[in-house]
Amino acid sequence: MKTLALRLDPDEASTHPMHAFVADHPEFGPTRLLQWNPRVGETNVLLFHVDGPPEPFLPVIDGVDTAEVVEPSAESGVDGFYLYVRERLADRDRGLVEAFAGENVVVVPPVVYDTDGSMRFSVVGTGDALQRAVDGTPDGVDVSVRRVHSGAGTAVAPDAGLTERQREVVAAAVDAGYYEEPREATVADVAERLGCAPSTAAEHVRRAEATLVRAALGGE
Repeated sequence: MKTLALRLDPDEASTHPMHAFVADHPEFGPTRLLQWNPRVGETNVLLFHVDGPPEPFLPVIDGVDTAEVVEPSAESGVDGFYLYVRERLADRDRGLVEAFAGENVVVVPPVVYDTDGSMRFSVVGTGDALQRAVDGTPDGVDVSVRRVHSGAGTAVAPDAGLTERQREVVAAAVDAGYYEEPREATVADVAERLGCAPSTAAEHVRRAEATLVRAALGGE
């Protein structure tokens, strides 16, 4: 058994309208698909966490003709909101779902729809089955293997939901001494290491910390 950490880069025709919207609006962070109940070839029932404001996101997703039911949470208690969706699989999505819904392969949530247009998730399975899944990724979606591990433990690590940029920021913060006791660095020091504005570094740190805390609490 192995774990692959994958990055998928769909072209414009293969990108879901919801993902395209998030990637085009800087007020949104990564959207995470937390759980799903697929019926391959028919519908998917999905639970997302959307890192951003309900408006203007909800009117856009309501306009997607494959989305049969769209119900946001009244209040999530964290940044953004939760979103329940029942959606008919479009041709755009069916090939991708089928590639990773085969025997001996498990997709480990969350599936992260990042703001750069990429998708990131981990899959666990036998070596042959994982290779078939990667090879079966449809045309129009570039797939790259970010990491390979033996076993399944790394797929459920607390940092699995972090974006690449958030990992970079957290690593810079640790190296700078931001998490030492007493604290040896400020957000400005972290920003200097990253070559970005302090406000940008602070936002990445906040989002990363929120992701890690939710993971530590089992997604609560």
